[in-house]
Amino acid sequence: MNKKLTSFAIIGSILGSLLLTSAAYAATPSLTAVYTNSGDSVTVSVSNASANASVLLDNLSTSALQSIGTTNSNGALSVTLSTGSYNITPGGSVYVTVDGQESNSIAWPYTSGTNSSFSLNQTNLSLAVGQSGVITASTGGPFFLSNNSNPSVANVAFNGSQITVTANTAGTTNLTVCLVSSTGICETAAVTVSTSGSSSITFSQNGLTIPTGETATVDISGGTGVYSITNNSNSSVVTASINSNVVSLYASNAVGTSAITICSSNLSSCGVITLTVSTNPSNSTLIFSNTAPSLLVGQSMTVSIIGGVTPYYISSNSNSSVVTTSVSGNIVTLSGMEAGSASLTVCSNSNVCQTLPVTIGSSSSGSLTLGQTNVTVAPGQSDAVTISGGSGTYYVSSNSNGSVASAAVNGASVTISGAAAGTDNVNVCSSDGLCSTIYVTVSGSTTTVTNTGSSLTLTQVLSVGQRVNILLSGGVAPYSISSNPSSAFSATINSGDVLTLAGLGMGESSITVCSSNNICMPVYVDVTSAVSGVNGTTATTASNQYDFTTLLTYGSTGAAVTALQEQLTSDGLYTGPITGYYGDLTTAAVKAFQSKHGISSVGYVGPGTRAALNAGE
Repeated sequence: MNKKLTSFAIIGSILGSLLLTSAAYAATPSLTAVYTNSGDSVTVSVSNASANASVLLDNLSTSALQSIGTTNSNGALSVTLSTGSYNITPGGSVYVTVDGQESNSIAWPYTSGTNSSFSLNQTNLSLAVGQSGVITASTGGPFFLSNNSNPSVANVAFNGSQITVTANTAGTTNLTVCLVSSTGICETAAVTVSTSGSSSITFSQNGLTIPTGETATVDISGGTGVYSITNNSNSSVVTASINSNVVSLYASNAVGTSAITICSSNLSSCGVITLTVSTNPSNSTLIFSNTAPSLLVGQSMTVSIIGGVTPYYISSNSNSSVVTTSVSGNIVTLSGMEAGSASLTVCSNSNVCQTLPVTIGSSSSGSLTLGQTNVTVAPGQSDAVTISGGSGTYYVSSNSNGSVASAAVNGASVTISGAAAGTDNVNVCSSDGLCSTIYVTVSGSTTTVTNTGSSLTLTQVLSVGQRVNILLSGGVAPYSISSNPSSAFSATINSGDVLTLAGLGMGESSITVCSSNNICMPVYVDVTSAVSGVNGTTATTASNQYDFTTLLTYGSTGAAVTALQEQLTSDGLYTGPITGYYGDLTTAAVKAFQSKHGISSVGYVGPGTRAALNAGE
């Protein structure tokens, strides 16, 4: 869709001009580089740059600036370079400059050393939209992203051994991270993004260990609606099924670990259960499904016992005022009485015994301690804050200004990621109700691009769910929005001089932004189903079918569900009535559609399924 934009004359040369600048306004080059597996050659690719312009490679380790070619008429360049000939440090930072615009910095993907294998501290990551999480590699890299199966769901950034994943839209994606070398050493992590982190999912036990051939059950609480399994990192070791709010975990005959991601309806909340399968113990050994159970006052938990000779019994309880116990078959039931800890000695009929430490937490006592309560970061930067105290799992209960910073909990730390200049308060809690606040300051802003003309208009292209921050300058701050946007996008002013645009639905409209001394100008916004460019370049969809743009799942209603049922009916996958309600029949048809097209059969319509539906496949 093309739109003729009228220019806006700045009123009064004495009053100055109101300039709006954004990374999307200028042609910002994008840089990628891949080792060719031949000698020290690396293929460098530049895109989204000015057409027919010289490309200069800046080697930060030597401060060398060298020409590597000229972009074509589409603003792209692909060239293979020798690491040694260009005197580039393997793994060092480089970027390109095209027509005065600097690209992103990357690590040079070649190393002359010998690399061994590496591992990731987690292969299943659960985030909420707007949050960031950190995966830590066992080596310092450098790494590169070999594949992102659903890039609209999450972005990835590398910093040494730290791999930062930022959630964009609800859905799932698989990330393949590779060590820069000629041997192609890679690891995969599954990422699940939920729509909200306000009602987190919790599990009755986690970090379980069970022997081969055995079964464990875990109670699920939190979230809204029904629960479903969205990912199993190692189904050859563990299979899982859900009945209401109980997940059953079946250990195969293979030894290893798996992480199972479970989400509630509409991907409103997600969580990960980790399970280790060990060899079956002999009669001279006892093992517990949970080796260090932690629960709250008034809460009960079951722990399975394997090994020894039945029956089992509790031979001693170091603190019966803290926890009471009962044994039935191979199941020990623990009941929290008051905050504290206890050590249980569990024995079998063959006099084989094992110690089980138990911790009981209470929301009425104790404190939650943060490694730092005042965090200052720049946009695009992150800082990890350690958490201690409380009991159970930690989570972010509130974020006062999500457009300024995002927060994601990973174990006993919370990662704060800056988005735009401003201040933010992040409240972190433990599952026993203890909370503490991190006061966040995001300093700096996006780079200002100066417009030397006498007038300025801006066209911003967004995808549905995308957010862009635009720095305002000129005139007199603070700035305000004098006309409201349509339903296609939202617009807010943050910190007095940052305009935040967020795509809500496909369409185009404009807003008027004014300074406090009444200098105003229009901003034209075009929201598409997928970003394909800026300043007039738009995405198109087939006109003879419905365009799916939002998450659809069990319980959804409306025109989108009606269109979904009609399309699945024409595909021969849905045989029920066209009701506009997403129920069991629709869920089954969606799973059949996903299986047919090689998509994970999760039963809800996420980004990957929408793409297949919109393509008419």
